[in-house]
Amino acid sequence: MRSLLLLALSASLLLPASAQSRIAIENVTLIDGTDHAPRRDTTVVVQGAKIVAITSSHKRQPQGTKIVDGTGKFLIPGLWNNDLHGPAFDQSKAPLLSLISYGITTVRDMGAPLDDIVRLRTATASGALIGPRLFIAGPLLEGPVPVQMSLIVDLFDEKQARDEVRTLKQRGVDYVEVDTSLTPELYWAIAEEAKNQGLPLVGHIPAEISAGSIAQANQKNVEHLGGRFLNVLITCSSDEESFNAETKKTYDELLTAMKEKRQASEPQFKAEFDDRLLSTFSEDKAQRLYRLYAAHGVAQTPTLYVLNTLWASNKDGDKLNDRDLESGKRIFAKDLEVVGEMKKAGVPILAGTDGPYPQGGEALHSELELLVQAGLTPLQAIQSATRDAAQFMGVSKSVGTIERGKIADLVLLDANPLENISNTRRINAVFLRGTLFTGDELSSIRSH
Repeated sequence: MRSLLLLALSASLLLPASAQSRIAIENVTLIDGTDHAPRRDTTVVVQGAKIVAITSSHKRQPQGTKIVDGTGKFLIPGLWNNDLHGPAFDQSKAPLLSLISYGITTVRDMGAPLDDIVRLRTATASGALIGPRLFIAGPLLEGPVPVQMSLIVDLFDEKQARDEVRTLKQRGVDYVEVDTSLTPELYWAIAEEAKNQGLPLVGHIPAEISAGSIAQANQKNVEHLGGRFLNVLITCSSDEESFNAETKKTYDELLTAMKEKRQASEPQFKAEFDDRLLSTFSEDKAQRLYRLYAAHGVAQTPTLYVLNTLWASNKDGDKLNDRDLESGKRIFAKDLEVVGEMKKAGVPILAGTDGPYPQGGEALHSELELLVQAGLTPLQAIQSATRDAAQFMGVSKSVGTIERGKIADLVLLDANPLENISNTRRINAVFLRGTLFTGDELSSIRSH
């Protein structure tokens, strides 16, 4: 039954843009994703894949125009999830539709099997598959870890690292993603080759790399405030050197444990480590780091949705007690504070959730709520998943805001998200490249 539903939905939506009717969303309150105030009683006209007009709702539409009543509703740009990991191609149809049902019209894929994600991007771009626009990294570039996964590429020397970057360039990826296990030698080789190939460098901060030094490598995006080694908070500590030595020791122990196929303890999840990290947090060092990131345009995808559960998810493996878990809550509170201060300092913030596509829809709305909890305004949170993401990827001339001539990626809401960011969940309809998904269609996708 599920397969039949997905097939029917796909068939009904695979219409060439030129054959689709003119659609006018009338009497809507427009929140266009810019810094402009909301516009009431507005009509947004979509034809084909484009927004062709934005006018007063008093203007009469030509005969044959399909009218969508926006009375009491709010129109925002299509949402971006800036950190997801793609599925195998043959298992992608349902997850792609699920993302659309949550208003997600673009995904920055941050690590997936190369052949699958290249094929998936091609299929969604051509319309062979219905799904969000995809920007891709291919596999994560890892250090010499004894793990075999199609999601990652294990690197053992600088030549292999450079060769892998060149291969990714040939396959047409949009950026290169580094992970936490890279040695400094591998990281700097990747950074140099990525620059040579004209590929942005994004991702985690390796265990032995300072959060402050990545700007020198021209790394343009940091995930998870650095990653599981708490790089950003450590760089903000007055005892940074000592913490870096402990992190190096932890990293070496993790590699040994993986080779021996046993569990390794990670002290960064223990109360003693965390309490010391918080007590040595230096506001002066933090502000210097924020200014550095702002000056170099180093965007942050904090994935607060994931950081909020990091200690709980490691409870059993690291044998965490109640005191450890409480210290984890204090670390997360500091993460929220750091994200808010970064935004005030002019650091670009991008909304993303990590994890697989099926979880990425619901999770993105939780991420927007957490960004507001961190101190962003509801509009800034929306912009982190629309305008700012498009600007980061260099495609803001065509997507990211609701303006005449841009691609019609739109989300129609039943309540005002500027009054309560949770209202981004109250989705009435979605437009993906001009194709309308009605509320009934979205409900059917979610229920199956």
